[in-house]
Amino acid sequence: MLMYKVLIIDNEPIIVDGLFDLFNEVEYVELEVFKAYSASEAMDRLSISDIDIVFTDIHMPEMNGLELQQHIKEHWPQCRLIFLSGFNEFSYVQTAMRNGGLDYVLKTEGDERILEAFDKAVASIRETAEKDRFINEAKQEMYVAKPMLQKEYLISLLDGDRAYSEMMQRRFAELDIPLQTELPLQLIVGRMDEWPEDYTASDRILLMFALHNIAKEYLAFSLVIPISYDRTKFVWLVQAKTIATAEWEAAVNQIHEALDAVQSTCKNLLKITISLVTHRDPCQWSEISSVFAGLKRLLGRGLGLGKEILLTDASNGLPAAVKSPIADHYMLQNHRKNVALLESHLEGGAIREFSALCRSMLQSAAFYHYAYTETYYSIATMALSYLNRMEATRNLLERRDLDGLMRIEEHETWESAARYFEGLARLLFERRQLEKEENSHAILDRLHQYIHDHLDDDLTLTKLSEVVYLNPSYLSRLYKQMTGQGLTEYISEQRMDKAKALLKQTAFKIHEIARQVGLEVGYFIKLFKKHLNMTPQEYREMEG
Repeated sequence: MLMYKVLIIDNEPIIVDGLFDLFNEVEYVELEVFKAYSASEAMDRLSISDIDIVFTDIHMPEMNGLELQQHIKEHWPQCRLIFLSGFNEFSYVQTAMRNGGLDYVLKTEGDERILEAFDKAVASIRETAEKDRFINEAKQEMYVAKPMLQKEYLISLLDGDRAYSEMMQRRFAELDIPLQTELPLQLIVGRMDEWPEDYTASDRILLMFALHNIAKEYLAFSLVIPISYDRTKFVWLVQAKTIATAEWEAAVNQIHEALDAVQSTCKNLLKITISLVTHRDPCQWSEISSVFAGLKRLLGRGLGLGKEILLTDASNGLPAAVKSPIADHYMLQNHRKNVALLESHLEGGAIREFSALCRSMLQSAAFYHYAYTETYYSIATMALSYLNRMEATRNLLERRDLDGLMRIEEHETWESAARYFEGLARLLFERRQLEKEENSHAILDRLHQYIHDHLDDDLTLTKLSEVVYLNPSYLSRLYKQMTGQGLTEYISEQRMDKAKALLKQTAFKIHEIARQVGLEVGYFIKLFKKHLNMTPQEYREMEG
């Protein structure tokens, strides 16, 4: 059990001593209670002991309670402070609570009110301790997971899932990534040409670490952040330690010379061959995804298909600035990410966002035949897959709404294709909404029927949730959303309606009627009077 330290401060000894005795009689928590008869004496005690809860008078000589509050707030911010006063003065209450006071108790309110404020302080301390425990556990888990989080964040930048922003440097600091966003960087994309046949997954991880360490050693004149991208590819983010643009070319040449040494060492020491590609011009952080995509493309075509290659983006004999406009344009669309995002909008019922993204994707690719074809069928395939998962295909086919889905030629322009996809999405959203309403009404009908048939039985939320196979809390929220009244309120109304009918139409005694509506007779009479402003007997006499 935790021990709480309480300090009582008042210039009236009778108040201090009385509260001291009161708290020493508390048994449900372990307490250590201290007394102070002035603010200065309280300051001395606070400097010696870590006090959890302070009860202080407001009107004291030398330093009043509000001034003491400011000092405590500055030096012991975790301390809970409760004010005691003989005066119900609104200005004092307002100031005390605005500055972080936990409660304000009039001395005339008695021991029960003081203990209530104390319990509130204990609950607040426990809540903070619990919150701190979760945060500390999260920090520890984050520390262990930090390498994975670093890799995940950097890969999201490389793949274009995250755009450059001014917040990037802050995120780097949070993840202990020692790169500077105001400086350019050098991207080196590598490939393990082939793995030894007898290597296990663990062997491959160790070999990749060894490869990264070799790179760091040869590129020690720069900062190197290695990333294992997939089973065969890796990326080195290299940042020169100089910010002078004029020295960039010299730094790049130095990096390229080092890469040749890295390849040789890997071959001689680790008995593996690797291929490396990089770029000539400085890479800004806003360009990182497009540069990375270009280097991956270079590694997978032409000379890049060989083994132990060492290329730059100008190695194909063309100037580095000469690139394929179609490939670059389409690459910048982050195609796979957009299709996944489109599916997310479809699943979430976000029709406006779905329509906007769908139009943007089709319009951007419209000038390039093959890019447009790929974009169209990617959207169509995603939509068809989702319709199949929703078991909606058959119903839609009966209405011939899918005739144009897998036939791009039926849509003369990208606008007509976009309108078609938007119409299909709207149709699906409407079907889902109708299905939701039908299911909800079916649940209500089943619930109401059960309640009507079992008014004399167990109608707790737990029991009703079992009847309709829903979580109790969710059932309570859903019922309120659909009917505008609480489930307990509805059950009470049904019980009262049945009781009124029995009182009017039968000669059952009051306790027998109470049993038939599932209530103890005392509570039944109280509830009946609350609903009709009269007792059951008075109602029977009036209706008789």
